[in-house]
Amino acid sequence: MQDLLEILSLAYKKLSAENIVLFLLLIKIVFCAIGGLIVTFIHSKFSYKWLRNNFNIYVGITLPVIGLVITTVIGSNIALSIGMIGALSIVRFRTPIRTPYELVHYFSLLTIGISAKVDLNITLVLVILLSVLPYFIKRFSITNLNKPDGNGKLSLSFQGTMKEKDFNNIISNKNIKNYSVKNENNNINVSAFAIFDNLSDKKNFLNKWSSKINSYNVDLDENY
Repeated sequence: MQDLLEILSLAYKKLSAENIVLFLLLIKIVFCAIGGLIVTFIHSKFSYKWLRNNFNIYVGITLPVIGLVITTVIGSNIALSIGMIGALSIVRFRTPIRTPYELVHYFSLLTIGISAKVDLNITLVLVILLSVLPYFIKRFSITNLNKPDGNGKLSLSFQGTMKEKDFNNIISNKNIKNYSVKNENNNINVSAFAIFDNLSDKKNFLNKWSSKINSYNVDLDENY
């Protein structure tokens, strides 16, 4: 490890001023990508299993990097900043944000990239905070009080894109109360609502279908 640090130190000293800037930017990009991946993975371990599909992993890695690159390019150039705002105003998410958590998650990933431009120490603190927060939320959340005589049943609204065979299997689940479908090429886009007797049934359902579900509600469960 010491030899590797010495090699990196010698390589750094031989770089020109311009190359040093690019070298530091590369380090920040890698740091942002790893930080975003860590936050996304840890959140996926605490009930938000829809973050574990390929789409959300890609977002978790690239969104902090995009935030860093945009902030770096804009810099202190006011004219470029105004032009960038105009250019970015035409770019928007085509997939609707369905929950407050999902919106905050995207903003958190962007903030990782933006803070890396200013100070990597701030970014490190932010990554640590975002990583430990789900644990405490799950630890003290009232939805974890899964008693046999609990306060009602648990609801779940979700959306997923799947093949016809998977669609037939998922709607045959006894917990599915209603659903709507839309054909997209060879796949079926299904939006459904389910009610579960306890938290274990809900978690088992999400574990089984996490690869097929694009998103689901992460708000506190309502009583029914």
